[in-house]
This record gives sequence, structure tokens and C-alpha cells, in this order.
Amino acid sequence: MQWNPDRNAGFSTADPQRLYLPPGMDSVYGYQGVNFEAQLREPSSLLNWMRRMLAVRRQHLAFGRGKLSFLRAGNRKVLAYLREYGSQNILCVANLSRTAQPVELDLARYKDHVPVELMGRTAFPPIGDLPYLLTLPGYGFYWFHLSTSDQAPSWHRQWLGKDEAPVLVMTDGWKTFASADGAANRRAALAQAARIRLETELLPQFINGQRWYAAPTAGAGDGGSGTPATTGTRAHLRWQVEWPTETGPALMAAFDVEPGAHGSFDRYFVPLVLNWEDEGDPARVPGPAVLAKVRQQARVGQLIDAMADDAFCRSIVEAIANRRSIALSGGRISFEPTKAMAAVMAERPVAASGPAAVRHPPAQSTNTTAIIDDRLFLKTYRQVHAGVPIEIEIGRFLTEVAAFPHAVSVLGIVQHRADDGTLTAVAMLQTVVQNQGDGWNLTLEYLDRFLEARRPPGDTANGSDRASGDRPSVHGGFLELARVLGKRTAQLHLALATPGGGDDFDAEAITAEDLRAWVAGVRAELDQTLERLAAERDRLPAHLQPAIDATLDARAVIAAAIDAAARLPAGGHKIRHHGDYHLGQVLLSNNDFFIIDFEGEPARSLADRRRKHSPLRDVAGMIRSMEYAGHSALSSRRNKGSGDIAGDRAAIDQWKAESRETFMNAYAAVVDGSPLYGDWPTALGLLELFVLEKTLYELRYELAHRPDWVAIPLSGMVQRFAPEAAASVIAGGS
Repeated sequence: MQWNPDRNAGFSTADPQRLYLPPGMDSVYGYQGVNFEAQLREPSSLLNWMRRMLAVRRQHLAFGRGKLSFLRAGNRKVLAYLREYGSQNILCVANLSRTAQPVELDLARYKDHVPVELMGRTAFPPIGDLPYLLTLPGYGFYWFHLSTSDQAPSWHRQWLGKDEAPVLVMTDGWKTFASADGAANRRAALAQAARIRLETELLPQFINGQRWYAAPTAGAGDGGSGTPATTGTRAHLRWQVEWPTETGPALMAAFDVEPGAHGSFDRYFVPLVLNWEDEGDPARVPGPAVLAKVRQQARVGQLIDAMADDAFCRSIVEAIANRRSIALSGGRISFEPTKAMAAVMAERPVAASGPAAVRHPPAQSTNTTAIIDDRLFLKTYRQVHAGVPIEIEIGRFLTEVAAFPHAVSVLGIVQHRADDGTLTAVAMLQTVVQNQGDGWNLTLEYLDRFLEARRPPGDTANGSDRASGDRPSVHGGFLELARVLGKRTAQLHLALATPGGGDDFDAEAITAEDLRAWVAGVRAELDQTLERLAAERDRLPAHLQPAIDATLDARAVIAAAIDAAARLPAGGHKIRHHGDYHLGQVLLSNNDFFIIDFEGEPARSLADRRRKHSPLRDVAGMIRSMEYAGHSALSSRRNKGSGDIAGDRAAIDQWKAESRETFMNAYAAVVDGSPLYGDWPTALGLLELFVLEKTLYELRYELAHRPDWVAIPLSGMVQRFAPEAAASVIAGGS
């Protein structure tokens, strides 16, 4: 092997003419151009490719042990086989041809597993009932881990429904579910049977398959898995009203579903549409949106979730623009535009040039969304509660009072108003922000590129070296984004302090009593977190246990650091704030940021999320988010087989330090001297309290939901309060 471009390829300092066999002097393949040192510096070299392959193979014992079984690939130019060992199931697919080839594989016994490509840790769509389709470039290959724990890609959308959807017989359209007074006895009996079936069978089956259904857990026996408890679920039609659309009437409806998460019932907004075969196109409706096949005399069709129907979505936008309302038994549905709606409609009405195009984003969670005309974002709330959601409340304030340009504008609200005055929001309309992605994914992509291009230790152009003197940082482009993010964050907080929002929004001076209450709250969270950590200790990886023990032993030190905040001088103001601020809550658009999703931390109570507090909690959230991004980048690097984990970690630590410093300096430049904080250096002392509060929240969350991620908040605890134990977390992560 040619070692480096030095004399005699680096193996000898003798006169080249005295060597028994001189090294190759070819102008292309000679040692000056092809050598170990050059290959080491080039990320795509054969040497580094082979090292990554070996590193991935070492991480999965199934490659060298266990069962080998070949799959029948219809395309004879493709070789496919499984390596199975314990819980590891590795799918290997190789194209033996020089041209691109497709292949369909029967993987039915791995249904619902998510194939994760091992070289890049990229999740592919989950395996379903149909043969799994792959396409491979010439001589290309895939190694997949068939995972039960990884999530499917956020853009994935399931289209196939059940093989045999149930059939519902209807007597008179939506009136079937209304009162049958005045109808013939037989028709009344059929209508009653249809409604009972909808409530006891069709809707429970439908909602149990939806991600937005907050199903109660199956009990202690499920190990806390959160398995939906389908047995005994029943839905009661709480209110309903027909709503006209361009393709026929829809049904605005809310159902009380029992048993709810608290043993009583939870209310869900589930609008419905009848898609008749002689009028619509059933093939365009995603299978998971279908509740049942329907038959009404000679007509047949489908009963579907209205949010999958383009005409229904357009009708909501039109109703908001025209401030419509419709009465129903016991209340009224109102469509209320904000001041911003008129300007949007004046620019281009939705129906000005025919039906607007509607897109249904595949990434759905607790809500359901649709994008109309590529400029309007319709969000439907599924589980609904009395009162106005925080997202709407803050969004309207930022739109109509503060006129903050870097938050998504709220254009309108759809609300149910009961006869007793109780308001329940069921939908919200916003503007669409054309963007390059959220801050979290963009940061991970940047760090992946940076680590891939980072030069090895000893290289004079080492990308991990800290900028010094007049040499600019290697992170210059990213740091500019961090600066913009700090500036926009500060401007958001000043906007939320704008007078004119009434008692719910007007800023209030922070008092000594506020400080004592915040300190007491963090002390309570400390006790709760450490008790949970002690209880879970033995279930966590062995390499984390020294850090866990050190954290538990440091209880008194941590408590003293919390109590120190109570002695800080009171100053500045408390305001409404974001409450769950992190890199995933900002969208990058033309090298600027828009801030989204003002619902607050979901694990906290609604009252706590609405309570005024120091905006430094948002700053702490963003600091911790950068910590998470750095850890995720290192994990991805390890999975790809990096040979210099220590160097990667040092480079990431430097990135975190520079990013935090840039973000904080930009934030301080905007707020320093403003009434929001008064004395900024004093406010920085309070920031450490909220960073600790956020870390404790993260530790509880990871213990409950993602034990594999416990190392991130645990590392934050030991680095501050037990640095001698930090090495155990780092060593285990390597």
C-alpha cells in the first residue's frame, strides 16, 4: 500500500535508486496521487467507503450469524436475501446488472416493519400487504434493517384501505342520522339502526386507526405502550348540521367518544361526506379516509372523512371569507375572518379562476390539514375542548394587534357556539409560508455535511479548528442563520409584550413572589424527575448508570443552584410566550425565519401554558434544541461508521458553543435595555434556571417515551453538576 506522497511513498528514506523494487511512478496511479493519506482525506474514497461498510457490519451481528434465506425476486437480475439473528432482521438487495432494475419482494411476514437503510439511516415507507417495490441503479445495492421501533417517513401516506369496507344502508342522506319523526315505522327503524351502527361500529373503528385519536391506554398490562383500547369504545353524535359544498351537502358533526382518556368521554370533530359513485371519483379518496361503503336504494358510494374531500375544504375557506354562520340544534357554527383575510382575498379570491387546487399533506398528527391554492393552510382540530386554543389566541394577537411579520398570519376561525355561550374552535385558516424546511432538519443536514467534509486530525486545513485571529469560523453560513434566529426570537418576545391585548396579553412586572413561585416549581420538577430516574435506573443501559448515580447524588447541589435564583433581584416583565420553542418550530424562508405552533409543551396543563412567564423559557428551549441537534448528528455519524468519533465530538462541541454564542448575542442586541428585561446581565442569571427546568422536562419525557434518548438530557445534567461522570455518558455513546 502506498502510504503518502513523501519520498518512497512514505516507507523509506533511502535513495530511491537503491531500493530493491522502487515504488510506482505512474503519473496517474503513482504514489504521489494514490496513497493512504489522500484516500483518508477524501470522504468518498474506496478506503473510507470500505471502513464505513465494515463499521456497519460490526454493528449488526446478523451479517455474520443466524439464518440466511433467499427471497424469490421476479427480476432475475436482482439478488435479495434476509439475514436474521435474534431481533435483528437485515434485508439485502443487490442489482447484478449494469442498468437500473426494479424488483417486487414478498415481505408480508414483516408487515408494518419500517426498512431503515443502514448506510445513511434513512427510513423507507413501511412494508404493507402488497409486494414491496424497490428500484436500484446499475450494480447498486441496499442493506435494510427491518425495524419495529423506527417511524415511517413523515411524508408517507397510506392509500390502501381495508379489503372489505362495511356496508351502511341509509334511508335519506344525512337525515338518516337525524330524528325520524314523521317517518314510516320501517324507515324510522332503518334510520335508527344506521345511526346505532355509525356510533357503535363504524366511527370507533375509523378513529382507532387515526393518529389524531388520543386513545386511552390498555392498562398496566400493556407496559405503558399506549395501545389503543378499542374494546368498548362508543361514539355518541353530539351535534350535527348539513353544510353545502359544490359537490353536495357535507355533515358537520362532533362525537363524544367513550371511554375517553380520563374514563369519561372526549369530544372529536369528524365532518363527513357522501361520495356517490355516479357523482364523485372514489379512486381519488385515500383508503384510510373511508368509513364505510353506503347504499341508498339504487345508489352506492362511500362515507368518508370530509377533510379528504377537496370541495369540503374549499367550502370552509369560502365561508370564512364571507363570514357565514349556520344554526343547529343547541347552538351555531360561525366562520369568522380576521383583519388579514380581506387582504388575502383581495389579492386573489379562492374561486376567481375555478376550483382551487387542494393538497393534503401526509404528515398528520393531532390535527388534520389541507393546503388550498398553495397559499392557504386549513387546520382542523380533531379532539376539541371548550375555549379558544392557545395557537389561535396568540396567532390572532400577533396578526391583529402586534402585526408581527415573522409568525404565520391567522386568517380565520371556525367555532361552535353553544346556546349557553360556550365556544369550541374546530378549525383555523392561516397563510402558507413557502419555505425550505424547518430549522431542525436543516440543522441536521448541515451538521451531516460538515462532519462528512471534516478533515482528519493533524491536517492543517482541519475543519474542526476554532476560528482564531482574523480567520473566519468554518460555520460562517450557519452562524448567520443563528444570528437571524436570535434576532427574530427577540422580536417575537417584544411583539408579545405589545400593549393592547387586554389582561390576557399585557406585560406584567416580575415580582419577588414570581421568582419564589418559579423556583418552587423547578424544585418540584427536580424531585419528580429524580424519583423517576431512580425508579428507571436498572432498565437503562449499563454505561449510563454511573452518570445516573452521580446525578442522584448531586440532588443537594442541584437544589442549591435552583434556590440561588430566588435571591436574584426582581426585574423585567413576564408575558405570554411560545412555551415549546425549539428548532422544529421555525421555518426557513429565503434565509429568514417564520415562527410556528404556539400551543406550548403538550405535557403541561392548559392553564400552565396560558400563564404569563419569563420569555427566557423560550431562549432556554432553543439552547437545549441545539444540544439535541448536536447529539443527533453524532449518532448519525456513528451509525455511518465514522472512524474519528472523538474528533467529531470535539467539532460538534465547538459548533454548539459558537452557535449558542451567536444566537445569544443577536438576541441580546435587540432586547438589551428594553423594559422586557431591564438589566440584561441580571436576566442571564435567571436563564440558567430555565435551562435546568427544560433539561428536567426533557429527562422525564425521554424516560417515559424514548429511553434511547435519555443520554442527551442526562449529559446536560452531569456536565453541569457532576462533570467527573460525564465521561461515562460519552464513552457509552461512542
